[in-house]
Amino acid sequence: MSQPPRNSLKKSFSRYLVRPGSLENIRLQLSSKDALAPLLGMALITGILAGGVTVLFRLAMEWPTTLFLSIPQNYESLPPFWRFALPVIGSLVVGCIYLFLNPRRRQVGVVHVLDRLYNHQGQMPMQNALLQFFAGAIILISGHSVGREGPAVHLGAASGSWLARALKLPNNSGRNLLGCGVAAAIAASFNTPLAGVVFAMEVVMLEYTVAGFLPIILAAVAGSTITQLTFGSQPDFNVPAIQLNSLAELPLLFVCALVIGVLAGLFIRSQRILIPQQRYSPLLRFLLVGLVTGTLGIWVPEILGGGYDTLQMAMLGELGVATLIAIVAAKLVATALGAGLGIPGGVIGPSLIIGACIGGIAGGLANLWLGEHTASPGFYAMVGMAAMMAAMLNAPLAALLAILELTYNPHILFPGMMMIVVATLVSRQLFSTIGLYHETLRALNKAGMPSWRQQMLSSVGVASEMNQSFVVTPREITRAAATELINQHPEWILIDLPKEPAPQLLRAADLATFLRGGAKEAAESEKQVSSASDKLLDPGEMIDLLRLPGERKQLASLSWRATMLEASQKLERSGADGLYVCRHKSGSLDNRTAGIILPLQINNFYRK
Repeated sequence: MSQPPRNSLKKSFSRYLVRPGSLENIRLQLSSKDALAPLLGMALITGILAGGVTVLFRLAMEWPTTLFLSIPQNYESLPPFWRFALPVIGSLVVGCIYLFLNPRRRQVGVVHVLDRLYNHQGQMPMQNALLQFFAGAIILISGHSVGREGPAVHLGAASGSWLARALKLPNNSGRNLLGCGVAAAIAASFNTPLAGVVFAMEVVMLEYTVAGFLPIILAAVAGSTITQLTFGSQPDFNVPAIQLNSLAELPLLFVCALVIGVLAGLFIRSQRILIPQQRYSPLLRFLLVGLVTGTLGIWVPEILGGGYDTLQMAMLGELGVATLIAIVAAKLVATALGAGLGIPGGVIGPSLIIGACIGGIAGGLANLWLGEHTASPGFYAMVGMAAMMAAMLNAPLAALLAILELTYNPHILFPGMMMIVVATLVSRQLFSTIGLYHETLRALNKAGMPSWRQQMLSSVGVASEMNQSFVVTPREITRAAATELINQHPEWILIDLPKEPAPQLLRAADLATFLRGGAKEAAESEKQVSSASDKLLDPGEMIDLLRLPGERKQLASLSWRATMLEASQKLERSGADGLYVCRHKSGSLDNRTAGIILPLQINNFYRK
């Protein structure tokens, strides 16, 4: 005996998801592109989580150094033996940890965040985040020439992803929370909330909308607040508000920017050669990095660790030209080798140090050749920082604002903007690069920067765009049941086929036409009118929905948490004619099936 048709799933879904104030209602709202109010609440929580984990990571990497360093970051005070041994020991420890991990669990850093955002809808594995926390701390404690910002970005992004997964939020809002976590992490690392916002939008999210900006701003404020509560509100660098003495110095800054652009381009090009070598054993790779870093650290100890003490001295103009040249050469080699061979650290800090030292060299030479009428070498160091960060990361606005917040010196804006333009142009055009992170993705054979269509489809969940005007019914139903279905005025009829791999979709209009055709045939029959009418209009007559005339579509299942981009990709992979959106992991048709997505809906969406 056939089963009666089920009620309209639009009503069923509403019963589960539209209770005012319920978590389910919030989830449904978040699937929309402009769900600002609930997204702000989630952004605040993400900012607190990301700021907290960033502070915890900083404490984890700084506290152990107090056991062997009298002054934080002052690796120069160590004997030569330990300047060599520390990076080697750290490499061996982390290399051994990596040997016991699946290659998929070894992926960490900003590039991993971008890969998960572009290719996995922002879903960050927690195992990778744990590895980033502990391995990154060991690497930084042991004095490797990397920064703490890369690990912080990973941990912040993982915080947002974890919150979205814990609350079972739709994937489009999970992507937004990932961006919030990145902004909060950068803000907490440097106490630079504005730079955190722009970095998240310019480098990670690649979009500029009000609905996108506001949650990220709130998360950055929360992250910076956590840092100030822990370490105080004083800036990381205390430098005087020096300025450019004369516009005649602009040609010197122009030449300095050219040099920075060339070195940034060479650094990025080196990654194209080094990154393919990550196929070899992590223990051997890391040991090589440790040996090179340790050897360089014997002669140029300023490159060891985060190097923020060196950065402070460069901005104060306390380092000589010869020392600055040695730091630039050694730092470029150690950082390029570490980043290219997969050391779990960041490159933002090293880029600032290298840029500051190059600027300091230019300022020192200017003072030597042109006398004291030129600006202090410290001023050149500040604008050099911005130029190198912008050229290396392809993030000009984030770099400019980061230096502004780090130095609290508005005088750097005008010359800094010019240097950023020149250095970024040289790096991009002369060396054909698109920024370190995207070049790394390319070298790893992973999909990089998404198209505008992918960006648009990723920003919205299927729950806000699906068609809910449908009913579910078994393949065979009575004429009376079919009439009852049509009286509900659905657009589609979803035919449940338990023994088939997927259900099928039938236009309700085709069933209505069939029912009207049977009645007309009975009324117009001149012979055996009564018997034909009894036969054709018998309410108990069985109708096979797969046999009546009409267009039917093969369907595949899709989670209600998916984005419109995932829907488009599922249609391409499965070859189905449409998708039915369900809340059950098995993809079964039950009373929690939510809606239907057809190719025309996707096409119409991004063409609006």
